[in-house]
Amino acid sequence: MAAMGRPKAAIAAQIWGIGCWVYIFLDCIVVELGRSMEPFQRMDLTAGQWVGYASICVFLLVVEGIRAFQLSFAPLLVKRSRELQGDSPCWELLLAPFFVAGLVSATPKRLCKSWLLIALLIPGLALSVPHLPYPWRQAVDAGVVLGLGWGTSAVLGFWLRGALYDRWPEARKRT
Repeated sequence: MAAMGRPKAAIAAQIWGIGCWVYIFLDCIVVELGRSMEPFQRMDLTAGQWVGYASICVFLLVVEGIRAFQLSFAPLLVKRSRELQGDSPCWELLLAPFFVAGLVSATPKRLCKSWLLIALLIPGLALSVPHLPYPWRQAVDAGVVLGLGWGTSAVLGFWLRGALYDRWPEARKRT
């Protein structure tokens, strides 16, 4: 009886692992969206500031959304979610969001990369971006919204493609 519940537990853990990250990304998008739209509401930027705003948005879309998310983090999340199976230890199933992000039960290199990114990137942004003056904070927020939106779409796209068509992503090899 318990063995029959394990595949269901693995599927639930896969959904929990991916769903948690999608929720975090969507929550960030909602929080940042209002502030990022402030220049459009005020309509007080100079031509140069609009160019800067757009440049920052495009830069973050490419660097965060495409390079970091689509080519690296999204395939990692989805690939590792598939590794959660019926024979996975219960603690891996419970900690699925950490597992899929490579924060537990990973190679030492993956653990180091994942924890360093979280330990440096998130506090670094949280400490620096709020101190940027208008409209540059709003531009960074808009770029983050675009990057996270693209990245969230990539995660969902890879995951749905894997779940529906059994075509799972391979993590990109660095050269």
